[in-house]
Amino acid sequence: MKKLFALLMTAALLLGLTACFGSNGDKPTTVQEPTPAQTTIVEAGTTIAAAPVSPDELSQRLIEEIFRPAIEMHGILCLGGVSYDFEDRFESYQGDNRWIYTRVTDSRFSSKAALEAAAREFFSEELTQNYLSLTLEDMISEGNESYDETQREALRQLSLFTEKDGKLYALVQSRGGNLSLKSIRIESESESKIIYTLRAVSPWEDEPVIDEEYFYARELINGKWVFTVFPTDWV
Repeated sequence: MKKLFALLMTAALLLGLTACFGSNGDKPTTVQEPTPAQTTIVEAGTTIAAAPVSPDELSQRLIEEIFRPAIEMHGILCLGGVSYDFEDRFESYQGDNRWIYTRVTDSRFSSKAALEAAAREFFSEELTQNYLSLTLEDMISEGNESYDETQREALRQLSLFTEKDGKLYALVQSRGGNLSLKSIRIESESESKIIYTLRAVSPWEDEPVIDEEYFYARELINGKWVFTVFPTDWV
């Protein structure tokens, strides 16, 4: 009787151990706590991703990574803002007016084709062609009533860039804006289009305060993010 009781107790212990630890073929179950969700702002075409970004930080990174390079390219296309060899020039006459083309020495822009290719890195095809077709009339006679139609027609014959003897020349322009870029925010974003608001303010304390907003758009076209709306009134 005692032996039978001992055998029953041993069997009960073995069953209890099996219930607690499982059989040799079972694996212990691990319960994983869910990882807290991380709020991120992802800006297409930039390095702004995979980390939380404050509005001020986002604005600064958008300015440095997206807008300043595009504004610089716009300045090159519209104002001839590149380096020059002022010893290598030629004159072009339209009526009684003399205009001077100066050779571009910036190694990025050895030809109009190179200039066009560089513009396409930032702007849509439509904007690129609009910029490349600018003439002197577009730059200096807008809103200037001192030019009659004959003079305007003469200015239309002068492109801002031209080629001569395999070299690129530009009409050197100088025009500055009255506002300074203050901040940028994203208004809306989809997989193929982003709308921004750019805030520009007057940079001088002794002048009346000017605080204006402009809307910009970038779109994914043929696998590349480019500006399709790029106002430059403040530049």
